[in-house]
Parts: sequence; structure tokens; C-alpha cells
Amino acid sequence: MNQHVSTFLPQFQEPQPVNRKKGSLLATEIKTTGQFLDPNHMGKIIKPRELVDIVELSPLSRNELVLYNQLLGHAWNNITTQPVHKVLKAALRGSHESNDRIDESLDELMRAMVKVRASDPDTGEMATFRVHLLGTNKTEDRKDGYFYYTFPPDLLVILSQSKVWATLASHIMYTLRSKYSIRLYEMIERRISLIKQSEEFTVDEMRSMLGVPPGKLERYADFNKYCLKLALAEVNQLCDFTVDAMPIKKGHTVEKLFVTWMKKSHIDCLGYREFVSGIGGNKFGLQVLYLGVLRTSCLLQLARQPGLAKFGGCLLIILRLRKLVRE
Repeated sequence: MNQHVSTFLPQFQEPQPVNRKKGSLLATEIKTTGQFLDPNHMGKIIKPRELVDIVELSPLSRNELVLYNQLLGHAWNNITTQPVHKVLKAALRGSHESNDRIDESLDELMRAMVKVRASDPDTGEMATFRVHLLGTNKTEDRKDGYFYYTFPPDLLVILSQSKVWATLASHIMYTLRSKYSIRLYEMIERRISLIKQSEEFTVDEMRSMLGVPPGKLERYADFNKYCLKLALAEVNQLCDFTVDAMPIKKGHTVEKLFVTWMKKSHIDCLGYREFVSGIGGNKFGLQVLYLGVLRTSCLLQLARQPGLAKFGGCLLIILRLRKLVRE
């Protein structure tokens, strides 16, 4: 490690080992895979429950949320054993040519503070922690330089004992167009493998889970129209599960939301997997699926485009599976 980095960054305090029963699995033992930093490729990012079900005291934008997931995924396989992580700034840019967006998002991440519910390592009881998402970091000035970063020691202690996590598909994350959709995707992805397939939330809890800033969309009608419905529609189109939220009223007031989720049918999942594997996680291709451009004329036009023959073939598979094309 560069001497300048070791003097710039604080001494790392390794989390105390967690006493656990034989056979139980920690989130830190699950590894990230694939090329999740590249929007044109596919990969898996592990995000523990404690970071999925957070309450943002400092609201994050979509870009900031995606950037944090990138940093978390890049560091995850060594997050409890390696004090300082580094990544090329260019790897975080995506389709952008400039580092300006990254610098602005990093500034916001440094200001961000969240509330995290987790088991207290001292008492073993559930508690609420107020922590920062990102620790001390350094950005090299040159355009092709590295970004060096750490995570706060208190946050590392929480993450090191997590036993529940979401496995995020990076190509889905990049394609979801709003922060609310990404938060809903993370929320259901971490619950999809549970025995239960439903959960009740108050409207305020759901607002917090989706990251709605305080003072915005306070009326349920506005929250439902501009946040919840749009997130549900986008997630249901792009993911291999379906999710619904049914309002529970007391008089004329919506007090709670009954949220249900389930895996899609075998046919739907087969079409989804054929489509994703065929286009290699291509962002444009996934947006085509989201926008519902599954019509024969559009298919033929796409299939004629250079380099999209395989993409068109995968669309045809989906059309046939869904009986949208009658032979």
C-alpha cells in the first residue's frame, strides 16, 4: 500500500469476531461475482439487510445510491479484512466521460447519515444506530487516477454480523430509472427467499424504505402516484418476481400497505432469463422490455439492425412464450 495512503487514512480497527452457531451463514461469506461495475455486463452485488432497510437522514439521489452500491460491491469480498479499498475512477463513470458527477456524488455520500437497525454486539438486543455510509477517502487528481476509500468502523461491526442479505443483479440496478425503483428492488430482493410472502408497513415506513425525502409527497395520493406506482410498474417489468402493495384504510385514510411478492411463473422466468442472457445485460435491451416494445414490427426492425440479430432472436423467444405471436 502506498505510504501516502497509510498516513492519510485512519488506523483500521478490525471488528471483533462474531460468535455464531455452527452452520449459520454470514453475509460477508457470500461473494460478489461478475463485472458489476460495467453497465454493459452482468454481475451480482451482495448488500446486507442492514443497508437495505435503512432510513436515510440525508436523502440520496439515484446516482449516489448506484455509486454506493458500486463501492460496496467492489469492496465486499474483502470488506472485513482489508482496511483500504481502491478503484479506478474511470470504472465508476459508466457512460459518462467526466469525473465531475462522481466527485459530486462522493461529496453527498460523505455527508450522508442513515439510521440502521441491527443487533447490538454488546447486548445482543436490537438497537438503532446512526452511522455514516462512507469513511475517510482520497481521490487522485489525475483523470485516470484511483479512488481510495474506507468504511466507518462502527458500520463494519454491524455488517460483519449480518446474516440476511439481498443479491442484486447489476444490470437490473443500472436499468431501473428512479431511486424509488432501486430501493423497492433491494427491499424485495432481500425478502424473496423468505418463507413469508407478505408484510405490512405503515405509509411512513414505506416512504422511508423507498427513500422519499422528508417534506415531499406527504399526501398518500401524491406518494402513490409519483413514487409507489411507478416503482411497482418498473420492478414488475424488469425483475423475475412480482410485487404488489394493497392500501389498508381506516375510514377514508390509508394507514398501512399490505405488500406481497412472489416469483414469476416458470414461463415468465424462462423468457426473462433467455432475454437477459441473450442481450448480455445490455441496458438498451432491458429498457425495450420495460417500455413494452414487444410487437412484431418493432421486433423485425430491431432484428435487422447490425449486432442485434441475437437480441431480436431473444425477443422472438419471449413473444412465443407469452403467446404474443401466433404461428
